[in-house]
Amino acid sequence: MATRFVATYEAAPEAVGAVRNQIAAIARDCGLDEHRIGDVRLAVSEAATNALLHGCYRRADAWQIHVEAEKVGDELIIDIADDGDGMRPRPDSPGLGLGLSLMATVSDRLEILQGDPGTTVRLAFPCN
Repeated sequence: MATRFVATYEAAPEAVGAVRNQIAAIARDCGLDEHRIGDVRLAVSEAATNALLHGCYRRADAWQIHVEAEKVGDELIIDIADDGDGMRPRPDSPGLGLGLSLMATVSDRLEILQGDPGTTVRLAFPCN
């Protein structure tokens, strides 16, 4: 596995699939089995969708999703970030509000990091 993967995607619906597929390939290289790769795909899809729907919708200049993946020790650490205004209540949310709990359930660790600007969702999965 490459030491570190870094990419920036245009905040568009097509980016979610591209991010999901790229990170799934990295998870496979990290030694995860197909069940755990499915968990990675699900969590990454949720994180990328959140970045797109919540992080990039309020600001005209927040038009990118930033992705990093790196094997650190025996873990695959995945960061998905946006350039938005940070986490805030959104009464007009198009989703059901289950994404964060779903990501927490399928990953070994979930962290939400507030930046300036934006929010980073950090996911951790064990490598074999």
